[in-house]
Amino acid sequence: MTPETPVYRQIWFADGRVFHQGDPVTLADAQVLLNDAIADGAVEVGSFLRVEPDLLVIEPPEADPGA
Repeated sequence: MTPETPVYRQIWFADGRVFHQGDPVTLADAQVLLNDAIADGAVEVGSFLRVEPDLLVIEPPEADPGA
């Protein structure tokens, strides 16, 4: 990881629930966490990450990715 690589300490669901909080993760690591949660059935298939300045948000499949 280079010094410029953004890291995120928080990943929230769009409805406000906490998915991850604590140790910083890169966007790639967050995607792996999300994929694992989808594979385990804890998150709906088709959900995706929305990048905000200080956190990541898990959006449901029906959300508009361009919004």
